[in-house]
Amino acid sequence: MILRAAAAVAGLLLLFALLICAQTGGIAGTIYGSGDLSTNDLSQWPHLDYGLGTDVGSNSSGAGYLWYHSNVAGRKAAGMTATPTAHASPAANSDSVYLWAPALYWNFQPYEIWLRTSVMFPSAATISTSGASAEAPFQPTTGEWNWFLEFHNDSNPLPSCAQEYANVSFDVKTDDLVQSGVVGTQNVRMAVRIMGGDDCAPNIVWLDGPPLQWDHWYEMLLHIKWDPNGGIFEWYLDNFNAPYYSNLNIPTLYTRPNGYVSPSYTSLTLTNYRYHAPWNSTIYLGPLAVGSTQSSVLNAF
Repeated sequence: MILRAAAAVAGLLLLFALLICAQTGGIAGTIYGSGDLSTNDLSQWPHLDYGLGTDVGSNSSGAGYLWYHSNVAGRKAAGMTATPTAHASPAANSDSVYLWAPALYWNFQPYEIWLRTSVMFPSAATISTSGASAEAPFQPTTGEWNWFLEFHNDSNPLPSCAQEYANVSFDVKTDDLVQSGVVGTQNVRMAVRIMGGDDCAPNIVWLDGPPLQWDHWYEMLLHIKWDPNGGIFEWYLDNFNAPYYSNLNIPTLYTRPNGYVSPSYTSLTLTNYRYHAPWNSTIYLGPLAVGSTQSSVLNAF
């Protein structure tokens, strides 16, 4: 039984690291990881957390919801629904569900990666035509706690002075006074936070995106070089020809004191992770690919 379980885990990791050291249909570059939903389910993600713990529960467990969709406005999607009883994270006053993969070799220095995916924040109209059980229109909480894609910092021991959070965190942000149980409505926009450098005094960069559009498939392309000093972060949004933001010299990993794992590394998580609220709220994430070049991920699906 132990050997069978180990083989199953190895199979999932191999699936997520699909085509390692291979060419992508004649396009120069390597696909490091694929969540393209070609299996017509969510099995390409090694770990699912419905809000009860890693790989615990299901869509009938009374916590959060993770649904595969064959067609949401023209594409396959993972529906991620946070509920008042979904607590994938132990953080107090939060609700969350996760699809995530453990740290793989391309989450470390000195790798330079490209990631392609898409995200939609559905209104009641989309839920009425495409929604599954318990899915609901996206309603952000107030402030900056509406995360949906993270390259999370590793879970190794930290010095007491550490101020680490996920190295790259995509978010929906509002300008409302932060209040529990209130829907955010003021200047609702997509945003991203990049952190790195000295983990006790990290470099923090916040970027604001455009005002949020509901029912719109945002096409996203990321270019990241993992480095605690001279990293790269580029964000393409609805235009793969020119970056919405580009920084070719930015810390993207943490440096820790002697005796601690340094530099840090990351793991990829799709999430609906918010400030605690009494309503259900759904985010749709489309097919995803991580590769070594822009052309490899643009031609991955």
